[in-house]
Amino acid sequence: MTNQITTTDISQPSSGFPANFLKIFAALTMLIDHAAVTLVYARLAKFPEYLTLIFSADATAEELAAIPADYLTIYSMYSIMRLVGRIAFPIFAFLVFEGFLHTSDYKKYLLRVGLCALAAELPFNLIISTVAPIYGQTDGTASLFYPQHQNTVFTLFLALLMLYAMKRFETTEVLPKAAFKQWFGQILCVLAACVIAVLTRVDYSYIGILYVAVLYFFRNSKKLQILFGCIIFLSVNIASLLAFVPIAMYNGTLIRSKKFKYFFYIFYPVHLLVLYLISLFL
Repeated sequence: MTNQITTTDISQPSSGFPANFLKIFAALTMLIDHAAVTLVYARLAKFPEYLTLIFSADATAEELAAIPADYLTIYSMYSIMRLVGRIAFPIFAFLVFEGFLHTSDYKKYLLRVGLCALAAELPFNLIISTVAPIYGQTDGTASLFYPQHQNTVFTLFLALLMLYAMKRFETTEVLPKAAFKQWFGQILCVLAACVIAVLTRVDYSYIGILYVAVLYFFRNSKKLQILFGCIIFLSVNIASLLAFVPIAMYNGTLIRSKKFKYFFYIFYPVHLLVLYLISLFL
């Protein structure tokens, strides 16, 4: 989701991975995750009595032992695919941050991300409301309106708004008063974005916002970005830490491609809708 700013000389490629590679890699891990939530979950949901047990914190060992082995195999597949999916968000958030640093038009960048979030919300609602029993919510009836949870791109949109506000507080003055005003203002931006993330129930909530804030505060040190990023995502899922391997290998370049520029903006809402429609026939 980075803006098309920097270029790579194809005849003399830089070592490491360009942003386009990270984008495709993250999209694949996200696809695996969403296939689990839609297609594999649809198979699990055919046996609601087992589904309730396997996602229940109160299920006894005897009750779990009564679940058929075939069903447990499907659940194991579901669990592994969800773990793979935890890799996607840190990479996408990193790419959005990189896009923010290099974009020449913040408003157009925000508009693209915002439109993507809006386009994806209806298919996202259909999916998340269907799998709501996993989280102990509702009865699993598909709904176009599901205010309890908003899609990941809304998190990225909110993070971009935060970054734009933080940048407005940047100053070149070295006086203590100016430095204090900058840091105080930027911290307020982060806190406000975290509160909004919690209230609007966006995916990854305040954790996603804090991660992007860390990327900004340590923008001159990838090592510190990765270190604090790992610390933040330890509270989410240890599988998320795998995302920092390709991030560490990012070489800061992006091959220009008009066709590829809007890849994720189209892929995100379309793949959600396609997966949901396929799940209806399983």
